[in-house]
Amino acid sequence: MVLCIGIVEDGLSRNVLCKSYIHTNNPFVLERAEVYQRGTVFSTGVLYIAQSSTLPESFTAQDGAALICTGMPPDAYLKSAIQVLALDASTDLLDLLNDVNRIFFEYNTLEQNLQDSVNKGRSIQNMVEQMAPYFNGNELLVCNDEFRIVGQSNETIHLHELSGLGQPDKNGIIPPEIVTYFKNDVVFANVRNVKEPFVYESRIFSCRAIDMNVFYQGEYACRVIIAEDVNTFRGYEAGLLKFFTRFVQLVYDHVGASRDILPRDHITELFIDLLNGDSIELHRLKNSFVLRGWQDPGPFICASILPSNRDYYNRTIAYYCQIFSRDIEGCCFFEYNNVIVCVADLEYYNGSLDRFITTNIETFRDGNFRIGYSNVFNDVTTVRHHYLQSKIALEIGIAEYPSIWHHKFPEIALSYIQSKITADLPGRYVCAPEVLLLNAYDKANQTDLLHTLRQYLNNQMNAIKTASELFIHRSTMVYRLERIKELTGIDLKDSAKTLYLSISINLLFNE
Repeated sequence: MVLCIGIVEDGLSRNVLCKSYIHTNNPFVLERAEVYQRGTVFSTGVLYIAQSSTLPESFTAQDGAALICTGMPPDAYLKSAIQVLALDASTDLLDLLNDVNRIFFEYNTLEQNLQDSVNKGRSIQNMVEQMAPYFNGNELLVCNDEFRIVGQSNETIHLHELSGLGQPDKNGIIPPEIVTYFKNDVVFANVRNVKEPFVYESRIFSCRAIDMNVFYQGEYACRVIIAEDVNTFRGYEAGLLKFFTRFVQLVYDHVGASRDILPRDHITELFIDLLNGDSIELHRLKNSFVLRGWQDPGPFICASILPSNRDYYNRTIAYYCQIFSRDIEGCCFFEYNNVIVCVADLEYYNGSLDRFITTNIETFRDGNFRIGYSNVFNDVTTVRHHYLQSKIALEIGIAEYPSIWHHKFPEIALSYIQSKITADLPGRYVCAPEVLLLNAYDKANQTDLLHTLRQYLNNQMNAIKTASELFIHRSTMVYRLERIKELTGIDLKDSAKTLYLSISINLLFNE
């Protein structure tokens, strides 16, 4: 990213002796910084770092060259085309160079991140949140030609608060009274086709704003706005706005004929990053929660919703994501890996997954959706693992219980564990030898020892309850347990052993 000398000056926060430019004359032309290595030509686009004592008296300065020096430079530099920033002579040159390079690196990273957002089809809201910190605390807004806010840096629009105006509705639509004013405002009409940043001196707002228009196929499509609501505008504010608007323009260029760029909840993109295993900035997640009115920690659940074949064929998955997000309270729906993923704040359902299910099951059933639910969780950064729980619940639930529309992970977990245990070996080759011995003995002698052991373990080794369920006398139950111990040498007081036995019996019976 090319910078201007004003951005570097503000980023350094050093004691300034003098400078040969003013903030209102800050073109963005600086491509890189380098230490002055003797020479008489200062080239366009280069920010030179030098000690004033090393500067030649005679030199040539091209337009767009800049110089930061320690100590006062010769008078000729202050009267030339080169932009000069003179700092205290005690400033360490190496530290200065490191700080300047840090500023260039920071803005280059910003440029790369914004371009990455465009390439990945992320929302304008995502881009606004990345850019807003660079506008000196002032508010950043993006409003489309339908008077809908598609990106804003604050939870509520401060510009409207200062001016006593109403806030947009939950879909970002500006109140009718403001729209009515704009429609009748001559200034608003005159700036509609301006292609450079401009100051909007509207009578409706209590502070100035710098605006820049975005176009689609030559027609006005949206406007990017910085409000002077907190701090006085700096001289390069319009240049920063122009830089950012370039990426908003790319978004409109990339969407082709679809001009209806709607505001998307930024939390969707953060969730997708988490599901992909990418790191996120937690403060952005927190801001997204505030915008939705969600609490952190939860409780939350994650659901995987399987569309029908007709949804794939008619490409209606994205539509259902929007409709569900609009109509189902406390939820965020988005498409991921050919399913609809839902993250729900259970505070809206008294903390109960069952209440969430009963409240919304008819809505999902009407669309022929089948659903898998994760366990309830509190830490939203663990959503990836809970998404996998919901996916497993969906897949195993459909396979084992095809007539049921929704499946909870706790009810599927045992089947999942068994499927993992037998992933490499058939069940009988994982079983405890004692279980296989009892099974063989029962078949050879027409006895029922393995079934007895199974019921006994299922009943937490309660012999009386097990005898009742098997319709046998208590003494018969005692005899069978003694016979089992005699044949296998099993120590039922060993909890690890009894767990292995229970798993082995289930594997054998389900084989």
